[in-house]
Amino acid sequence: MTVQVRDGAGAPEDELSDAAIGRFSALAEAIAAIGTPRFDEAFLDGIAGLVPVDHCTISSYSQPEGLKSVVVASRVDLSVARSLTRDYVSQYYRFDPNFAELSRVTNSRKVIFRRHDPTRLATRSYAQRFYTTVGIVDKVSYIWRSSDIAFYLNLYRTQRSGPFRQGEVSVLSRLATLLTSIVRQHCAHYIVQADISAGRTLPFVERLIDLASGRLTAREQAVCSRILLGYRTEGIALDLGVQPSTVITLRKRAYQKLAISSQSELFALCLRNLPRLIRPE
Repeated sequence: MTVQVRDGAGAPEDELSDAAIGRFSALAEAIAAIGTPRFDEAFLDGIAGLVPVDHCTISSYSQPEGLKSVVVASRVDLSVARSLTRDYVSQYYRFDPNFAELSRVTNSRKVIFRRHDPTRLATRSYAQRFYTTVGIVDKVSYIWRSSDIAFYLNLYRTQRSGPFRQGEVSVLSRLATLLTSIVRQHCAHYIVQADISAGRTLPFVERLIDLASGRLTAREQAVCSRILLGYRTEGIALDLGVQPSTVITLRKRAYQKLAISSQSELFALCLRNLPRLIRPE
């Protein structure tokens, strides 16, 4: 069976087979895993369901924070992918020809799409460490900025899969908007979680206080922060050392002050009003 999509004149515009729709549905698993430890593997599996990919890495870059690894996934050898990422973030990024673009990319909707070009590599040692000795034969990259953070998504092919074919490169290029949107949403959760784990005050809380008609108390802020991380009522209660009924009361009060009524509305308010996080352009 196929689904025909027709334009206004009634002529067939495109056909999607059940198999094609099934392949795209793999990305739904990645979307469902946004903000969770399952995301790395689900995201790579979703892409690999459309075009074979062996490794995937995502890094973020900002002036105050520097370069950070966000996602590392592999369908071949995760230990190799992690080792390469550690070395890259610690020092080798300086020899990556794409890093110059990453560090100066402007805040726009444009996604820079690059395919690996061996002639652009600055040093032989870089080529050996990140390609030759680990069997990587090809790579496509996406570079973009959202607010004050730039992102670098890399999809690798090893000797097992061989270089990308031109048709596969074309598909990955056309998927740029979809893939970078998924990454943007996941990184929003990732940054919030990193701030909480480090004991820092969440910037979005300060922003929400400004927007709210009333002022959130410290406990109301703590409850909202953990709701955004996916904590359930019982988990928040254990984490804060209070009764579940207290969490429910604090949540209700915070939502009233923010003029919202659900977790999804809290997420939307957070992403819409936080420049530091990754929000749609």
